[in-house]
Amino acid sequence: MSQTTEFTGFLYDQGDRIKLLKEVLSELGHPDTNFSIIHVCGTNGKGSTAMMIGSILQKLQFRVGLFTSPFIGDVTNGIQINQRNISSVTRQALLSRLEQIMSSDKFAGQTLSEFEAEFVAAMMYFSDQHVDYVVLECGLGGELDATNAVTTTMYSIFTKIGLDHIGILGNNIEEIATTKSKIIREDNTTIVAPDQRPAAFDVLAEEARIKHAKLLDAGTIKIREVDAGLPSQTIQFHQESFEGHFKFGLQGTYQVENVSTVVTWLIDFVQKQQLSINLDRLLTDSLGQLQVPGRFEMISSSPKIIVDGAHNLDAISAFVDTVSVNLKHQHKVIVTGFLKDKDYRDCVKLLTQIDDASFRLTRPDNAKRALSEQTLQTVFAENSGIEYPTYAEPITALTHTMTEFRHQPDTIILVVGSFYLLNPIRRFIKDRSNDHE
Repeated sequence: MSQTTEFTGFLYDQGDRIKLLKEVLSELGHPDTNFSIIHVCGTNGKGSTAMMIGSILQKLQFRVGLFTSPFIGDVTNGIQINQRNISSVTRQALLSRLEQIMSSDKFAGQTLSEFEAEFVAAMMYFSDQHVDYVVLECGLGGELDATNAVTTTMYSIFTKIGLDHIGILGNNIEEIATTKSKIIREDNTTIVAPDQRPAAFDVLAEEARIKHAKLLDAGTIKIREVDAGLPSQTIQFHQESFEGHFKFGLQGTYQVENVSTVVTWLIDFVQKQQLSINLDRLLTDSLGQLQVPGRFEMISSSPKIIVDGAHNLDAISAFVDTVSVNLKHQHKVIVTGFLKDKDYRDCVKLLTQIDDASFRLTRPDNAKRALSEQTLQTVFAENSGIEYPTYAEPITALTHTMTEFRHQPDTIILVVGSFYLLNPIRRFIKDRSNDHE
């Protein structure tokens, strides 16, 4: 946050946050009611799914707001209209206005967390800018997440639900799915990603039944990859009377699962709006060259560097699958680091199964939550018998790796783990590219 604002770090589960946020939105004149909301929740794939939906709506000539977290690169990246970031000046003005409201007598003694303030600022911005649709990505959880303060939603979309934030959201899949299911609104349309764990699917289906929401299972759509490879692949889809094929620019085996969810949403949306469109052309135009920052994203071609924000077990599993399929003939050097509150031991166990790979270990740029590189080295040694080099800072780990392999053009550098690891590395590479232009 800017130095001129006074919003605190983390207040999730500290009293009735949703009630407070609803009061703040009411004080602002309910800005969240001035557009239709597509609410995206889950454990993995939320950001990619949200960006795909936003891109499709934009191609349909709608004005589209997108709210995502955690931000990648600059903080303004989390609030966008038609893929353009909010300006720093506008963002700061909205946060200052919000700060004035929170310091009024009505809210005396109460404060918002940074994430809550960003969410409210986004609602203000989207309302001021007269958007048609907002694609709203949940932050942490669902029921108590700041984004659940919105009045109503058109869609609730659930990507794959896994074990993450255990103890905060719940202690097993069923409890975590229950927390997330509470974003479902009366009479909306709820879409569930394919290959959802049965315990999670059952919870979501029951909540949809209680709320009289229309439930769509994205697992009923048949999707397959043809001509898979870099930089894009062709996807074929079939669902009852709808079928076609399109170019798809996102890499990662997990993105095929996400695109199943997106196509399921699109078919329902087109029918609801009674749109007469060429689905193949729309999907190719909106997704054929789409890039999602931090999701198997190539940030440098010389040397080849790919970054992926896989930071929990399901995401690491998908990362390992993607690397094994797409990069099986290349030597891989993997720079990695995790937060200590993640399931890093099982993540390391999966990473060490990648063929022809070596590792460089570092700590993410988060002083309170980062797992030390020494602890990570010990876990890697337990799984591989190798003591990989350690570095105290992400940039040092990357630059040493780049120097070490500068004469080996067939080696690809992958950066995987916490977004607190990815962000400084992405900034460093992009600044370096700008300097060389």
